[in-house]
Amino acid sequence: MRTNHSMKNMIIGMLSQLIIAGLGFISRKVFIDSLGADYLGINGLLTNVLSMLALIESGIGTSITYSLYKPLVNDDRRKIIALVQLYKKAYLIIAFIVCILSLALLPFLGVFIKGGGTESFIIISYLIFVGKNMTYYLNAHKVALITADQKSYVLARVNIGFQIVTMLAKIAILILTHNYILFLLIELMTFILQNMYNGRIVTRRYPFIKTSPTQSIASSEKQYLKKNIKALFLHNVGSYAVFGTDNLLISAFIGVTTVGFYSNYTMILGQLSTLIAPLLNGIGASVGHLIAKENETRRYFIFKVSYFMNFWIYSVVIVCLFNLLEPFINWWLGKGFLLSPFTFWLILVNFYLTGLRTSISTFKTKAGIFIQDKYMPLIEAFINLVASLILVHFIGLSGIFLGTTISTLATVFWNVPRLTYKHVFKRSVGSYFAQYALYAGLTLTMCVLTMSIGKILVSGVTLLALIERGLICVVLSNLLYILLFYKTTEFQYLLQLVSHLISNMKTKWGERERAKA
Repeated sequence: MRTNHSMKNMIIGMLSQLIIAGLGFISRKVFIDSLGADYLGINGLLTNVLSMLALIESGIGTSITYSLYKPLVNDDRRKIIALVQLYKKAYLIIAFIVCILSLALLPFLGVFIKGGGTESFIIISYLIFVGKNMTYYLNAHKVALITADQKSYVLARVNIGFQIVTMLAKIAILILTHNYILFLLIELMTFILQNMYNGRIVTRRYPFIKTSPTQSIASSEKQYLKKNIKALFLHNVGSYAVFGTDNLLISAFIGVTTVGFYSNYTMILGQLSTLIAPLLNGIGASVGHLIAKENETRRYFIFKVSYFMNFWIYSVVIVCLFNLLEPFINWWLGKGFLLSPFTFWLILVNFYLTGLRTSISTFKTKAGIFIQDKYMPLIEAFINLVASLILVHFIGLSGIFLGTTISTLATVFWNVPRLTYKHVFKRSVGSYFAQYALYAGLTLTMCVLTMSIGKILVSGVTLLALIERGLICVVLSNLLYILLFYKTTEFQYLLQLVSHLISNMKTKWGERERAKA
């Protein structure tokens, strides 16, 4: 059952993101042609400012979702109701606090915008962003429930419809009016409708959560939740300080236009991350159930499979990005939107460091390991900020990203695996780093190999040339990895999983055809 839900989450999530990604690239092109890079920078900057305010809710969602796994497995409806009610109450309080702080921050927007001014349209844009944030909090408790129950694919079907409508409407608004405010208002209105509709879906699936009597949880569990929430708050503050402040630093020290250039890179990386996420995070809720029910040996085996899949996916993606990202930007947007080569390499390194720890981070989070390293993200954030502020004066934009690399290697890179191996798998972490070195070495080798072959066989930056380079990257990488890993237990397990999925699809297809007949 866990496998079936995971595969549904993966497949639907990937199909959704493929469609959204295609529309997203069209929308970005139209956005730049209609409004210019300055507006793109302002859009990214306002998103970052609101992300900073969203830290207030940090930890509540993850902690309560984690607490929902066992009640859902045991069908303990009283406890499910109690947790959902607690989550709803917490988010109403948070929505009020975020609203007040958002308004209090309004007079200081000019501090974050170098060269962008504080014109009235920026203030109006900011208030629309705040309105979208408030909308999210109204149904967050319901989304957490369906996610913990491994049914997020149900909402994905709805979300893709709303996102397609939103993208098409925003593209039309840009082409017809070139008006940034209308562009944002369309997004706000459809997001409100989307959240209302999703809320109704969850209520229909779990009608028992509408119960009038208030349910409560034991005081000891409340204390445990509070500890986890405090720890997760520190984790998320640290994560934001490392990954969420880049646009703020770039705007303050370099300029808002450079934020726009950088946002083209982050958009592509973000689209790829969301495309990859269903493959890796689709098993996220399953990991929570796995940890709740299975022993250390079984947990470790599934982790090794997840880690192997994590490497394979991110390795192929990095190889493709190394060869294609900048030629693609030149083809997509035209000349003049690229950052320096060293900055580009650092962006890829940080993306890989973050991506390759997806599987280990998933096991750590789903096991509820939050308190043991609650101060580590703050140390990471401090190292990142100090290193970035020093290096930006010597090497400019690259210094901001190098600060991120340094802080990651000095903290979470080694500490997350250490804790997970100690508390979840009960074994030495040495094998993790040995495997990591092998995986990273193979990825670097494939980057160099595919670049060399691509230069010999392909020239130019036409769409056909990009496709040819992409085929070289994908085919060579996958062929080499199949040859190297075919006999491993991880590869054989994944092969059986895919075969089982195909067999199930054939069976269901045959049943449908017989029913039609």
